[in-house]
Amino acid sequence: METGENIMTGEGHKDWICGVDFHPAGSHLVTSGSDRALKLWDFMNSSIAHTFNDVHTAPIWKVKFHDTGDFVLTASGDGAMKLFDLNALKVRQ
Repeated sequence: METGENIMTGEGHKDWICGVDFHPAGSHLVTSGSDRALKLWDFMNSSIAHTFNDVHTAPIWKVKFHDTGDFVLTASGDGAMKLFDLNALKVRQ
């Protein structure tokens, strides 16, 4: 893959994409946006595997996979950070 090459195109977020991170194994991608959504993408198929909608009350600016790939941490303009369990597909308390 060359730098600047288009690696994926897909419709998903309703507004700006603010954060992107690759799964440690390279199989998935997670995106966050100003639409307050967190999306897990199947990188190989350019399709959405799961969407968490309205999980914050403001845009989600940062997103990061845990080293195991089982969790995603978000940071939002609402001042909150949330941990998402990708195996259970829910926010951890």
